[in-house]
Amino acid sequence: MATQNRAARLLLRLVGRFITPARFIAGMAVVCFLIAWNRDIALLYGLSSLLLALLLVSWILPIWVLRNIRIHRRQTGVARAGASLQVSYRFISESPLYFLAVAETIPGAERQEHFIPRTDLSEPVTLSYEAPRRGVFVLGHCEVTSSWPFGFIRQKRRVPVNPVTITVVPRVYRIARLPQPHAEHAVAEGADSFLSRGMHSEFAGVRPYRTGDSLKHIHWGASARRQEMVVREYHSFDRPSWLMVVDAGTGSSIGDNEDSTLEYALQIAASVMEYARSHNIRLQVYVNNATTMRLTVEPGTHDIIEHLKALAAVQEDGRQSYQSAIVSALAEQGDVPVLMTVRRDSQEISPGQAGGHLDIVYNDASFTQPMGRYAEGWRQVNPGHFILDLHRLSSLSQVLAS
Repeated sequence: MATQNRAARLLLRLVGRFITPARFIAGMAVVCFLIAWNRDIALLYGLSSLLLALLLVSWILPIWVLRNIRIHRRQTGVARAGASLQVSYRFISESPLYFLAVAETIPGAERQEHFIPRTDLSEPVTLSYEAPRRGVFVLGHCEVTSSWPFGFIRQKRRVPVNPVTITVVPRVYRIARLPQPHAEHAVAEGADSFLSRGMHSEFAGVRPYRTGDSLKHIHWGASARRQEMVVREYHSFDRPSWLMVVDAGTGSSIGDNEDSTLEYALQIAASVMEYARSHNIRLQVYVNNATTMRLTVEPGTHDIIEHLKALAAVQEDGRQSYQSAIVSALAEQGDVPVLMTVRRDSQEISPGQAGGHLDIVYNDASFTQPMGRYAEGWRQVNPGHFILDLHRLSSLSQVLAS
């Protein structure tokens, strides 16, 4: 019985692949015509004519619907790698549109199609697509088909549509906690000695009041002048600034596409920026690509979406070595920051004059032999130096959240 059921399902699958509704109706029209010709039955002539008319209408009307259609599209919201991408479509036509299908090919994903039973010309239609890859892409032609009114025959037409730039930002993972390295000399050489005698912060400026701010930090004079509540901000010397250097040098990454050390480094950088924002830490991300990108998160920053969009455009085109980029980034800092690096274990670096070092190291061998046993997790080298061992199959969402 089970064998018969499998054979029946296979037969139905084969029949369904080659016998479409349009072919079935055309076959029925031919059969009715031949029977009517042989038996001289007028009713079958009429039925054959009706079926042919049905096919003719199903073939012509979709072309009529698509003849003057135009589409304007744009990205809405923020698209994150591995999540959904929202594209808004505004259809411009002289008549209502029915039974449309819109298909797009997103880089890194297969062709994706959406069926729209009815289109309201006065309101845009927002469709969701899978966005597996980080990057900045241009969507050119999209495929539009119509099967109105009966759904038997689909007609496709290249309709005028505007190219649209799509930005897919890196994935952001929740970081539960980062090690706090302690350098041997917390205050940089030559710093004001007054700050080292128990004074742990200095006045930096004012900013608008936010819910949860302490009333003792309100600057009443500035609030009166601006006619809005403002609070004092301070530079903290107990919580030093952080510097993260991302290696985007030409040929420095290993792995393919989204499974490469550059992509992992950008995901970690995005996650660290969100961590800095939520913990009011000053962070600068230095990317040694062709233009040497510098992204700074200041304490009190509300969101980092513009920084994430900048990371989306990073290409592996830098001309500096990773060690040179670290030296250049440290030289630009006004104080001694905590340094974060993401590198391969075959890359030798020297952190130089940093106020601590968080070193994230990927095992090279894991990219060619991913099923091997490799170390994973944080380990402390000395009070100012922590290493996070990772490999090709490490789950950043689990490692960073632990």
